[in-house]
Formats: sequence, structure tokens, C-alpha cells
Amino acid sequence: MHLISGRLARILTLSLPALAVSIAALTTGKAQAAGTAQAVATPRAASFGGAANLASVSCRGTSWCMAVGSYTTTDAVKHSLAMTWNGTTWRKLKNPPGKLMASASCSSPGFCMASGGPTGAERWNGKTWRTMPSPKGGVSGVSCGSRTLCMMVHNQVVRAWDGTKWRVQSPTRICGGGPAGPCGLADVSCGSGTDCMAVGTVTVSQEPVQESVALNWNGKAWAGTSPPQDGNPSAANAVSCARGFCVEAGGAFSEIANGGVAVAGAWHAKSATWIDVSPDLGTLCPGALQYCFWTVTMSCASKASCMSFGGPEGVFYWNGSAWSLANPASAGPGTGLRDVSCGGTDCITVGFRLVGGKHRTLAERWNGSAWTIVPTPL
Repeated sequence: MHLISGRLARILTLSLPALAVSIAALTTGKAQAAGTAQAVATPRAASFGGAANLASVSCRGTSWCMAVGSYTTTDAVKHSLAMTWNGTTWRKLKNPPGKLMASASCSSPGFCMASGGPTGAERWNGKTWRTMPSPKGGVSGVSCGSRTLCMMVHNQVVRAWDGTKWRVQSPTRICGGGPAGPCGLADVSCGSGTDCMAVGTVTVSQEPVQESVALNWNGKAWAGTSPPQDGNPSAANAVSCARGFCVEAGGAFSEIANGGVAVAGAWHAKSATWIDVSPDLGTLCPGALQYCFWTVTMSCASKASCMSFGGPEGVFYWNGSAWSLANPASAGPGTGLRDVSCGGTDCITVGFRLVGGKHRTLAERWNGSAWTIVPTPL
């Protein structure tokens, strides 16, 4: 799952209290309003006495996903957790090294990278997890386009994995900055080994005035692009790319709405252009010079299948022409969903639910029109 950088969180003024609430709240009380969520009986818990949760998921097509997290045994020993989805059932893998895996990105069923283990980075080769070299701080928010290209961003720095080692890049010089601050990046997504998009914010004056930025990687170099703004200040905080198509999302201040509104743009690599696809969600953050993010995580499988996840107004699905509310099914009190990934028309979201007062893993599947809770091993 992708995280907002610390600097961007300080730059932006968020006035909506709901943003301080965990993503678990998004699935409580909104499923009925969605009209697309399907109430399903909670699967019976696995027969072990510890606790378990899933933190991240990455899907490649409708019949393969990797989900990672952690579980704790009854003797209070914590272990990393990984499981794969074959389109029908989940299978728990042999314990990866370490006590926790917090995020994962897969370019294919034969290659994934995840945070965790002794060095902070683990690599999946299609059969097992192996500890690998890691940049300082681990690989939180990494996105892999191939076995030889993974990217992660932190403020003004991009770290790129070339299959052998990590290299530091500085694409933020392209988007410049003003006296109040330079360019800061919040998220990156790679649709292939030669197509990545990084998004964030540049502060261009002392007022401060902030503008959304988007930088495109073509396999050799970074180039600046102009994502939709729809107001000022504005910020982009999430992006996902697939097959030459990307969707970025964030927020902007609108004088007409007198507050923050959702902003989203669709990138078509073939024409190298952005198209404004902002949903009409009304005013998210009332008040002058105050605005908020629309989404925390974005996942796209194609130009006709994207899911925004973690925003104050709930979960939304993009079908290629319009956004629709798609809040997951209710798994009862104590539910918490952490991440989402789309493959084809299907999307999988993962997290935890409470069973007997303890966390158990939770996964839900979106088939393009409705959610279903699917059983998990722990």
C-alpha cells in the first residue's frame, strides 16, 4: 500500500476529521449506501489461537494475487505472513523471513518485492521469498514494473532497483519549486519496465501556492507532465499505472465550492496527454485555503478498471467512463481494510476482522459490480 510522504502531510492542511479515522471506518455503515456491496456471512475462523492480519495485496490478472502481513501464535511469537490467490482460493505460503511484511508489489506471479525481513526487503521468485539488499529504511511503497525495475519515492528522492542494486534518482529538478519549497513526491507506480508515473506537489510561492505535479519515466529519463489542477492550491497523492494508462488522484481548493474538491486525471501514454476525470463529490473540506485528499491508494488493472481506496467519501470504482461508489461488504464490527489491488475486472481488498476478540485475516473480491467476502487460511 502506498503512503503519503511525511513532508506532504506537513504541507497540506486537512480539515476533515474523517481522515484521522482508520480505513476500517470506511467499511462500517457505508456498505448499505453503496448499492453495490453484498452482505455475506463471515467465513469461519481458522483453527488456531493467535492473531493475524493482511497489510498489502498485489494482483496480476484475475487468477493470481499475493497478499502479505503478519500473524502471532498463542505463545506470542510474531511471524511474517504471505499467501497467494488463484482466483478461487487462498493458499498460505511457507513463512517468509522476519516478523512482518508491510507492503508488496508484483510485476508477475514470478516476481514480487516486499518490505520485511532482516534487511527490510524481500524478493519472491515464484517459489519462495528471499532476503535481498535494501535501501535505508526498507522498501515501503515500492512499485515494480518488471524483474529489473522497481521504484519508490520519498519526498524529493526516487530510488530505483535495476535487478542488481538500488540507484538514487533526482527527477524533482524537473518540476522545480519556489521560495516556499521544492517539489515533493508522494507516490509512484510502474505499469511496465519502461513506463512509470510519480506524483506529488510543488510549492511555487510564499502564500503558499501549491500545484500538482506528475513525472513520467520512459525507461531512460524522467519528463514533466501537466496533470489536471481544477483549482489552487492542489495536490496529487496517489497514482496507479497499467498498460500505458495511469490514473492519479488528489485534491484542490475550489472558489466555487469554497473548499476542497476531488481531482483525478487519466494519463494515456500513447498520446502523452492527461484527461480530467474528476468525480463530482461536492465539497470535501469546507473553508478558505483548506483542501483534502480524495484518496490514499489507487489501483488500476486497465483503462476500464481502477479502484480508489481510503478516501473520506469511501471506495470508488472507475469503469472507463465514470466513477461509482463501491464500498466493500460488511464483515462486522472491528473490520479494517488496508489495501486494494485490481487485476482485470476483479479487485481484491485485504485487512482484518475480529473473531472471538482477535484479529483474523480478511479478503474481499470485487467482480466488477459487487463484493464478496472470500475465506482466508488464518
